[in-house]
Amino acid sequence: MPQLLIRILVAAATFLFGLAASALWGMLTPSSPARTTEHTEVRVVIVRPGEATAHGNYGWGEPGNKPPAPDARLVSGGILNGKAVSKPAPAYPTIAKQARAQGTVVVSVVVGEHGEVVSAEPVKGHPLLRQAAAEAVRRWKFPPTMLSGRPVKVAGSVTVNFALE
Repeated sequence: MPQLLIRILVAAATFLFGLAASALWGMLTPSSPARTTEHTEVRVVIVRPGEATAHGNYGWGEPGNKPPAPDARLVSGGILNGKAVSKPAPAYPTIAKQARAQGTVVVSVVVGEHGEVVSAEPVKGHPLLRQAAAEAVRRWKFPPTMLSGRPVKVAGSVTVNFALE
């Protein structure tokens, strides 16, 4: 009987240790929701047929008056560095050189149906290098992404490395 009790206590302790380690790992991992500081505001507007809103008259009972559909042709592409066919190098900002700033800048990118960069916003990296990285990425070219035979926009991220020589 004492052996069974010891086994149960060891199993419970192991379980609790695993839970604590998992929670700690989640707080330390950069991609964990606990460390995310960006918030997206979602507004729900209930409109009765024939009622006007700030976005126009949606009047669902009337033909042709429907709420705008979201852009269903935007797909997630993950990390896009390897897909680029042309990657002009960024200009190293003089002030960043003087400050000896270096490292990786992560840029959030939307690539259009024809492979052109539609938007590029720096999201992570040294503040003195972010603008140069975004400007360089705006000149990158990608092959068109096809989904069911149709070109689609792709949202993803790219990394730009800055190193002093």
